[in-house]
Amino acid sequence: MNKKTILAVTATLLFSFCNITQAGKLQKKIDWASFLAQHDMYWNQVSCDPEMPQRDFGQRSGYYAGALMGNGLLGVNMYKLRDNVYRLNVGRSDVTEIRQPYGTFNSARLPIGYFTLAPKGNVKKEEMHLSLYDAETTGTFVTDKGELDFRTYVLSTRNVIVFESQCKGEGMDVQWDFVPQKAISPRCIIENDYPLGYVNSRKESNPAPTRQDEGDFHYLIQPLVKDTVFTHIGGAYVVGWHEAKEGTSLRVLATVTKADDVNSALEEARTLLKNEVNVKEKKRTTAHRRWWHNFYQQAAFLSFPDMKYESFYWAQYYKFASTTRPGCPVVDLMGVWPNYDTPWPAIWMNLNIQLTYCWQTKANLGFLAQPLWDGLYTHRDNLTRNVTDIRGQESWTDAMAIPRTCTYDFHAPLDPNGAKWNVYEVGNLAWTLHYYWLQCNAYGDKERMSRELFPMLKAAVNLFFHIMERNDEGKYCLPCTASPEYAVGKPAGKNTNYDLANLRQGLITLLKINSICQLHDPMEAKWKDCLDNLIDFRYSEETGFKVSDELEFLDTSHRHYSHLFMIYPYYMLDWNNPADKKKMELSIDRWQGDQGYSRTGKSAMLSSAGRGDDALDQMEIFMSHFLMPNTLYAESGPVIETPLAAMSSLHEFYMQDWGDRIRVFNGCPKRWADASFAGMRAQGAFLVSATRTGGKTVFVEVESEKGGTCTLQTPIPVKQLQTKKAFSVVDDYTIRFETKAGETIRFTDKEQAMQKPLPLHHDKSEWMPFGEHK
Repeated sequence: MNKKTILAVTATLLFSFCNITQAGKLQKKIDWASFLAQHDMYWNQVSCDPEMPQRDFGQRSGYYAGALMGNGLLGVNMYKLRDNVYRLNVGRSDVTEIRQPYGTFNSARLPIGYFTLAPKGNVKKEEMHLSLYDAETTGTFVTDKGELDFRTYVLSTRNVIVFESQCKGEGMDVQWDFVPQKAISPRCIIENDYPLGYVNSRKESNPAPTRQDEGDFHYLIQPLVKDTVFTHIGGAYVVGWHEAKEGTSLRVLATVTKADDVNSALEEARTLLKNEVNVKEKKRTTAHRRWWHNFYQQAAFLSFPDMKYESFYWAQYYKFASTTRPGCPVVDLMGVWPNYDTPWPAIWMNLNIQLTYCWQTKANLGFLAQPLWDGLYTHRDNLTRNVTDIRGQESWTDAMAIPRTCTYDFHAPLDPNGAKWNVYEVGNLAWTLHYYWLQCNAYGDKERMSRELFPMLKAAVNLFFHIMERNDEGKYCLPCTASPEYAVGKPAGKNTNYDLANLRQGLITLLKINSICQLHDPMEAKWKDCLDNLIDFRYSEETGFKVSDELEFLDTSHRHYSHLFMIYPYYMLDWNNPADKKKMELSIDRWQGDQGYSRTGKSAMLSSAGRGDDALDQMEIFMSHFLMPNTLYAESGPVIETPLAAMSSLHEFYMQDWGDRIRVFNGCPKRWADASFAGMRAQGAFLVSATRTGGKTVFVEVESEKGGTCTLQTPIPVKQLQTKKAFSVVDDYTIRFETKAGETIRFTDKEQAMQKPLPLHHDKSEWMPFGEHK
């Protein structure tokens, strides 16, 4: 089925639905198959990786344009290997080196390899279609020998990759095989760097894999070793697959298993595949699709007037659910789609992890962030060891930290000597836990808040207490720590705004949790004293917020907004205060960050000021200059976080919940006359829905899950507000009211016709903007 046919069928289904939906929960009323079909990815050409690697934004083919699939642990990226041959890159997110101590070589994510698919003859026409709703890629390759139709997906309920094909034409056939990639840190490949002690004289860090064929079952066995002489095998992964040919049909079932020894990994692969072979295809497909169909209905619903934003938004839901699930590893920079030549084969904790996990709460998908919170809490002893493993800090057992990079157990000691090179990032853990706070508070989860978040955040703040000093004016000050990425290779100076903001926000949050959960912590007085007497953010009248005492913000193209955390993500200043507004405007306008995540961060800052059109301009730069055809992003290698940070920026257009209130459409661009959302989750355990039509907000609804006070700001003047709910007036556009658990309160504009949230209309010519199109 070509794109024109797909569009025609979808249009009929989708807009017959839109015309009749007027009541009830939007998520329950949507024809999801039809709605998501307009956001599918489509290819009428399939590209391969360039012969000479193109870094960053010049790389827009192959890996960065492939069809992405995954189930939270296993991943596949399908694109072209070379003329007439296609590849299905295979990934498993927990396949790493097992060396000690931690490092981006010793602990690196490892490439696994790829399956090859070669239809017979010379390919004349190629077409692929990735269905977001079904999480399957289908396609057709037409050659001078015939036609190959295929379908492939990563099973949502088990760790199995499925590939099915059908040959048409008397001379048509297809060849299938697996090509292993060298089990070595990708940093060796991209940097041509083979550190002493990591590889042997043959530049190997692990033995070569072996292949074992057992009839129609095939296994590629890769031992993982703890030394370069290969005497201590400490683990293994196995790629297994089963090929079944029947006439012109081919079905391949594949998996990747991992264990502490070769025999266990091999046996797991054997068992999994032999069981899967006996599963009926209808049963397998039904279970796979059911998971995905249910997933979308749990999420907040956002519809945008610009098709590329709406398709991008829903593609991130799909992409993130493909790369993580509860019980799966934390998302590193590649997710389940590894690359063999990236400098980023680990978890980066000074921006990447935070941006990856900054958006799920408002999207009402908090469960997808749970692997991070579970991982940190499970390995909390390692967070302590990151402090106490340093000589002279053995007694600091009340503190926790996390450095710039780590692997899944989070053990990587934070050395204070790193201050000399601007890598003593004391605030990374506090920043990370900020998003756990937002999630707990928005879900009203006091149990996790008090049992898990509170002790970890308390320990993160305790590290500041161990190192901070008091100056002659009685102000608490910080020694030289770090400000990510600004003063590369040299000291950042004392009192970096990055760590002052992380400390201040940590203190504010501890006091809130202590009050909410009635913990009566004995350190409450110390937190209040530190908060009241912490030195002010460092500021220059000429250049705005500084990096530190010593460093003014002079390199305006600096990509990281670590010096602006008091503006975003912490919202510590008040746009209604003239002095604060002046400082923020100068600092934001001077900052000309030169990377994709700089643009998404600046967009969020501008949205908080109500400058929606300026915020959209930043997003336009991100979308047009930095986003890849399959919505991936690159900086020397794949880095998954920036498109996910853009999700948060899009949320800020529609609903903001910082400070003391929920703000509806505060950041919405004026040139977006129509907007619609339902079920966005706000602080205080409120679910918010709203509609904007012709530039006017005509509907707002708040559902209270836990009860309590709600302060709501909308573009509807209070004098025009229509509701059955009693409220008090805060200002001309803001009200405050009490809620009961389970209560839903509706607000409309008495001078406008009411319109509940609906999917916005998009012309068929705009559909399926992602993929590769001639």
